[in-house]
Amino acid sequence: MSRIVRNAVRRGCYLDSVALMRLSREVATQGGVEDAALMMATPANKAILAEAGLIDPDGHSAGANDLIVAVRARGAAAADAALAAAARLLERQGSTAGNVALAKQPRSVRTALGAQPGANLALISVPGDYAAGEARKALSLGLDVMIFSDNVPLAEEVALKREGKALGRLVLGPDCGTAIIGGIPLAFANRVPRGDIGLIGASGTGLQEVSCLIAAAGRGISHAIGVGSRDLCHEVGALSTLAAIELLDADPATAQIVLISKPPHPEVVPSVLARVGESRKRFTLCFLGAEAIKLPSNATAAATLSAAAEHALGASLAAAPTTLPRPAPRQSRRRSATRAPRRRSHGGLECRRARGASARERRGRGRPHHRPRRR
Repeated sequence: MSRIVRNAVRRGCYLDSVALMRLSREVATQGGVEDAALMMATPANKAILAEAGLIDPDGHSAGANDLIVAVRARGAAAADAALAAAARLLERQGSTAGNVALAKQPRSVRTALGAQPGANLALISVPGDYAAGEARKALSLGLDVMIFSDNVPLAEEVALKREGKALGRLVLGPDCGTAIIGGIPLAFANRVPRGDIGLIGASGTGLQEVSCLIAAAGRGISHAIGVGSRDLCHEVGALSTLAAIELLDADPATAQIVLISKPPHPEVVPSVLARVGESRKRFTLCFLGAEAIKLPSNATAAATLSAAAEHALGASLAAAPTTLPRPAPRQSRRRSATRAPRRRSHGGLECRRARGASARERRGRGRPHHRPRRR
């Protein structure tokens, strides 16, 4: 029986990537289906689908604001049945949201802040063309911003981070998929214990890997701050990384700091190292794939993520326990997530803690978190 690839395109349909990942898995369980993926039709996502052998001419014709439902199945009947199942799941998703959630959720950052006046961070998850505008609204309202969206123009990222710096606000992202602020997970994050190790990452997977290695060794983290994959490029100039160092340096709950990134631009390195050298705290710098550089006396270089975790721990991972420490009970975690944050003039990170549902707009995102299998 021949393999069939079929795509269905939903024009102007936006869904959060968490929902798309879940729906992709459900469609993939349909009879006769070898693989399935639901993705926003950004150029990067279409390239992923093409590499996996999951795109057809209909999918190629889709625009960045469209949703592609892609299946590869053993025969036309199975492919058609899978697309029909996906349509039902999408209708159910929209019906549930429309009847219950969307009727109650605010449709703008301003109205969200009105509903939660104690919130101090906005998590932006909209198509990349609109993310900068929503982030700018949040900054103007006095909020720190985490931009989950990708496909945001580089010039917009630079402008947003400069604006955030002028306002004394933190801008995480764009393309910031994970953070843990004061024990509160934002976007995709692992449940890890609290501790005294602060993490800063221009690599979301690296940030999560190191946090899990630290947890597996019986320690914990104070905060894990994602800054976006382009933050240490020449144009951006490490604006968010420097702001994150400033916050963790002032945070009494953070004793040492780990910085994770692909190699920064050579002209960005001096400003980062200069700020590291001003701190009295110990730093581990993991610039993956970078050549050796001269570091301040309070910093150690780590060539791998495992080495970064070991430097922060001051011990070998080989001696780590085989089970993770038990996280805090849900009830106590829920109380901390809803407690109104305190504002102090020195702007320490702990007193700018994000509330659990702070000013988030969920209208979809361009980056996939379910990667289809390659053919």
